[in-house]
Amino acid sequence: MDRRNVSKHHDQGQGSRGDGTPRQAWHPSNVTQENTTKESASLATAADRVPVRVWDWPVRVAHWAIFALVVVSVATGLVGGNAMEWHLRSGFGILALVLFRILWGFLGSHHARFASFVRGPAAVIAYARSLLKPPPVAYTGHNPLGGWYVVLLLAALLAQAATGLFANDDIATEGPLAKRISDDLSDRFTSLHVIGAWVVVGLASVHIGAAFFYLVAFKENLIRPMVTGVKLVPRRIGEVATRPVTSARAVALLGICTYAVWVLFTET
Repeated sequence: MDRRNVSKHHDQGQGSRGDGTPRQAWHPSNVTQENTTKESASLATAADRVPVRVWDWPVRVAHWAIFALVVVSVATGLVGGNAMEWHLRSGFGILALVLFRILWGFLGSHHARFASFVRGPAAVIAYARSLLKPPPVAYTGHNPLGGWYVVLLLAALLAQAATGLFANDDIATEGPLAKRISDDLSDRFTSLHVIGAWVVVGLASVHIGAAFFYLVAFKENLIRPMVTGVKLVPRRIGEVATRPVTSARAVALLGICTYAVWVLFTET
């Protein structure tokens, strides 16, 4: 074989695919980009996801109980009259459950703890950017945006319950601490309580809308895991080894919170 044939053979082997199509030169960035593309595509497939137990039963019970009681509170507040008795009772339940969820955020299982999902600004910004280039970065528990939204919801619910303690309806119903302050101050708390109710409704609506958005846009079901406790996550994420939730601790904390709120409502 002469030099021209060797050169031609060499060029065809490295500069083309054998069918005349130029072959892309090798570069580390090409491999990285290709692997990233493959990984992103695999995240969208159910076959690459594995079931992981994420939400313990106290988180799930508190979540759905708070949701139901918020619906009752809004409905009874709008109806007024005799329904205000149930408005007080639902507020009692919301306050006890929110206090419990806050404590469980420090004493609960791994994914229930604030330390596992409250992240810094860099993580929040990075996740927000990933939403613009789907699929977004996957997290086993709450993502950085969702984590801060949980904190915001709990803070709004706590503030709403607190203002309700001092509010009145100008007829026959008043919060358990309303008599300890002046009528003018109680009226101010009442105004804040009314405004806060619609703030909570707005935040809850966004929360529900986001769950359906993830289901439609990213094919990620965030509702089912809050029912079953099990979430499908990408295999590559793995799972943090966690101890099983201690039911006795959860029941004790819920009992303490319920008793504290009961004393507040009955002994004042």
